[in-house]
Amino acid sequence: MELSKRKLFLAVALCLIIGTVNGYAISKIAFVSYYHPMTPTANVFVTIQTEMGTYDLMNHNVITDIGENQTGYRMGINGTHVQTRWISLGNATADASLTKLTTEATTLGADRHLGTYVNYTSGGDFAFNVTHKFTFTGAITLNCAGLHWSDVDNSDNNMFACADFTQTAFANNWNLTITWSVVFNGN
Repeated sequence: MELSKRKLFLAVALCLIIGTVNGYAISKIAFVSYYHPMTPTANVFVTIQTEMGTYDLMNHNVITDIGENQTGYRMGINGTHVQTRWISLGNATADASLTKLTTEATTLGADRHLGTYVNYTSGGDFAFNVTHKFTFTGAITLNCAGLHWSDVDNSDNNMFACADFTQTAFANNWNLTITWSVVFNGN
């Protein structure tokens, strides 16, 4: 009987140790390790089942170079996938919760335009740029740009990224060039 109590005690102690270590590791990954917004990440959850119980482990993994390329290609190149290549201008405060610019400009040459797409490698990671030069046909004040996968002016739920800049009053025939640089660093 004493041997069974000892095994039970060891099993409980082992579970507590594993639980504490896993809790610490998960808290470090989930609450401290913030990644750059353009960094795709993934984690693997492993479940071990034995006669002593079930243990869940979370492990970091590496996204392969071809995985990075596939993600990037799906975002920017012609084919069966929707392209993320349209640039909008307007007024907003950049925030991750936005689904479109708060106020999108649709006149005076500031309407949504298809940018020029160029893919390249940045430090071994897949990357692409989307660039457009806007020429204004009248006075307009702007402070934000958006990157979209839809060409429809002022449409919602299609903005991949947004960035605000200093509120600027543009005059007739002034130019503004926006270049989005997207890098997929999964490893």
